[in-house]
Amino acid sequence: MRFPSFLRKTYHPLNVIEISEENILHNYHYLVKTANLNIAPVLKSNAYGHGIVQVAKILNKVGAPFFCVDSLHEAYQLYKAKIKTPILIMGYIHPENLAVKTLPFSYAVYTDEMLEAIKKYQPQASVHIFVDTGMHREGVLLKDLPMFVAKAKNIGLNIEGLMSHFAMADKPNNMDTKQQVKNFTKAKEMLASLDIFPKYVHIAATSGVLNSSRLSSNNKILNRVQNDKKILGNMARVGIALYGIDPEGVNIHLKPVLSLTSTIAQIRHMKKGGKVGYDFTFIAQKDMKIAILPIGYNDGVNRKLSNTGYVKIRGKFCPIIGRISMN
Repeated sequence: MRFPSFLRKTYHPLNVIEISEENILHNYHYLVKTANLNIAPVLKSNAYGHGIVQVAKILNKVGAPFFCVDSLHEAYQLYKAKIKTPILIMGYIHPENLAVKTLPFSYAVYTDEMLEAIKKYQPQASVHIFVDTGMHREGVLLKDLPMFVAKAKNIGLNIEGLMSHFAMADKPNNMDTKQQVKNFTKAKEMLASLDIFPKYVHIAATSGVLNSSRLSSNNKILNRVQNDKKILGNMARVGIALYGIDPEGVNIHLKPVLSLTSTIAQIRHMKKGGKVGYDFTFIAQKDMKIAILPIGYNDGVNRKLSNTGYVKIRGKFCPIIGRISMN
């Protein structure tokens, strides 16, 4: 939200989102140590809602190999913000959008159309070959990989990386995960047979990194993932853990990066039996003191937190009562 110039110095916002530079740097260095790999921060989807430019400016100084984004639009935001860390665009790009101007980005590629568009409009760019190791989302199938890589090489593109993505990294002993590791190893061998040795080789994301220390000791292939960089590659792309969230909810070392602070608009006393909010989903079981906050689902407070969530006031957790309103 932008305020008129005469309000900018005096206006007091009721709800404020803050990003902790200290915590995001802590998480980054913790993940580097845990993975024993280089970490490429994932800043897609507005840095998971944390502010893509704000987060990029914090991480611009850590020496990451590159930042990962999903779209040309996201990459261009960082370009305009004068971010110096290299940028890898992982998502699909309409070929005509590459024709606008020469840009200093790298691209994940998995179709002939993308190869040809990059050669035509961004011939100076580097590419990361995205191989489908079993998730069956985007990617080049293993059987098509030699021909695809040969085409990229023959038209003169710089093959900077080889990449894939785990479907079940939170289940390292699952047979499908084991097969993806094997397939990724085969992909690297295929490139080596064509005398191509990419600078960056990466398949692991957040769950792959956090589960590397919980691999089964009786699984020879996956046990090597923990101790041998050559199995997973030489780096990992990490998103949600960077912001302090473990998808499995068990890691105690990650620190939350975002805080949302509101303002108490009214404090009132309510008698036992008093009803609160739309549809009166809360009925007081005793006399109590309640506070009204000027924040709601319009501001991103999930309505599912009605009667289940908490806010923290002066160090004390206070339950959200009644149905969360729009504002």
